Amino acid sequence: MSELEKVANPFDDWDERFAPLNALNSPAELQGMLCGRLCGQAMNEADWLRLVSDFMALTEEPDQPTTNALLEFLTQTRQQLSGEGFSFVLLLPDDEQGMAERVEALSQWCHGFLSGFGASGAAEQGQLEQEIADTLEDFSAIVQVAADDNDAASTEADFIEVAEYVRMSALTLFQHYHPEAAEPNDAAQGNTPKTVH
Repeated sequence: MSELEKVANPFDDWDERFAPLNALNSPAELQGMLCGRLCGQAMNEADWLRLVSDFMALTEEPDQPTTNALLEFLTQTRQQLSGEGFSFVLLLPDDEQGMAERVEALSQWCHGFLSGFGASGAAEQGQLEQEIADTLEDFSAIVQVAADDNDAASTEADFIEVAEYVRMSALTLFQHYHPEAAEPNDAAQGNTPKTVH
């Protein structure tokens, strides 16, 4: 298991935080939306909190600990996308969960990213390069994978490969639109991940 895979993933913690608020979308979809949005649009804390409330269709305001955690989540995500090491991890259920649940969460993550990216205005900054258009098409294809359709991720290795492709693609897209934020690593060298078809 790589060091990357050993990083603690707080999916369950966020799930528990949002459960009393009757959140419409999953934590995976929220993180995907944030990553897509940050590609083309800077966001301050007040905008982020409003976006969370709207996107998750919360029935009540988060308590102070949840609000603080959300603000930290925004800060950490920005830092991770900027290429500070390889700390960026997709917010997905851990490998103890069933494959159907994990595939569904990855699908939701990609749906969130596409929603956030579309709303960010990044796609309106000129014609999309072919590699970027291909990546977005791949994300759209992943969104279409049904929760009980394991053909696209029939084994652990297949799922990890697709999830890693999504992770690296998100980093590459962010750094494409924010080259000044990128640090020297594979994603910052212009190596757009190969598309998955």
